[in-house]
Amino acid sequence: MQHGGDLSKAVQTYAIEKWKWMDLSTGVNPNGYAIERLPQSCFEKLPDSQELTALAEAARRAYQVPDTQGLIAAPGSEFLIQALPQTRSLSKVAILGPTFSSHEAGWRRYGHQVRLISQLDEIDDETVVVIVNPNNPDGRVLKPGQIKKLAGELLKRGGLLVIDEAFVDVMPEVSFVPKEPLENVVILRSIGKFFGLAGVRLGFAVGPNRLLDPLRESLGAWAVSGPAIAIGTEVLNDRDWQEQTRSVLRLQARQHRDVYEGYGVKIVGGTPLFQLIEVDDARKVHHELAKRAVWTRLFDYNTNWLRVGLCKTQTDLRQFADRLETVLRLSQKAA
Repeated sequence: MQHGGDLSKAVQTYAIEKWKWMDLSTGVNPNGYAIERLPQSCFEKLPDSQELTALAEAARRAYQVPDTQGLIAAPGSEFLIQALPQTRSLSKVAILGPTFSSHEAGWRRYGHQVRLISQLDEIDDETVVVIVNPNNPDGRVLKPGQIKKLAGELLKRGGLLVIDEAFVDVMPEVSFVPKEPLENVVILRSIGKFFGLAGVRLGFAVGPNRLLDPLRESLGAWAVSGPAIAIGTEVLNDRDWQEQTRSVLRLQARQHRDVYEGYGVKIVGGTPLFQLIEVDDARKVHHELAKRAVWTRLFDYNTNWLRVGLCKTQTDLRQFADRLETVLRLSQKAA
């Protein structure tokens, strides 16, 4: 599984109708922002500069972007992950992992020399470092002091620090965007996870304009669709929804952790949008849950890890708990 969310594969493999599935394989908010209506004009005409400016201003306010920093909108943070390696000459790249696999794939695709590291002190002479903060899949969080020190060390050798903050909206205090602006840091943001709008394909890059300008050139004209601009502007301006949703997600996450703890399942880490659990045979547990129409996220680099997202309703959570209990009981008998 390169990514979660490919439910069509589960439907085909297990011959279970799509509507019956509980898709917990992603870290996307299952109760995302409800888009009630969009102006017809956003479908009929090309986006104009005023609309793009309104979107950028909404993002700057929501993310607390300092005036000295630039911001660009893109058709999803995945686009930016793939575009960034094309803006750098061939470099040695260190990626703090295990983490979201697209970063490694993107830098390797464009010829860079990539090394995965598990601790910051393993960085050697790399001139590009990529971190995901909070991390996917284990929720690891780096402190601002660690990030500032790392950026300073990279700056001495003309290096770049990339921070992927795709999951930071659920814990905004972790974001490095409002902190002291640094001249060699690019930060990626997304509305897909927290707002539950992964299909909109809208993301942002924040950083010095000298680093963002090559990305702007790669985007070309009208990279972000009219509907995405309208939706992004609306959701980023809705601060009440954001605050309420953070509280709800924290409560939901606690309820999910209670299920795992009640069954003696070890929680390795996570965020309010997902939990990473450890079981004896993750592939077997994943398979047995799938037979019961529950789709989870496997990892090829760890045979004991499963990442599990949030259930949409309390009824779903009870059903998931029952199915998990059954699967764990089967695993214990097999052992």
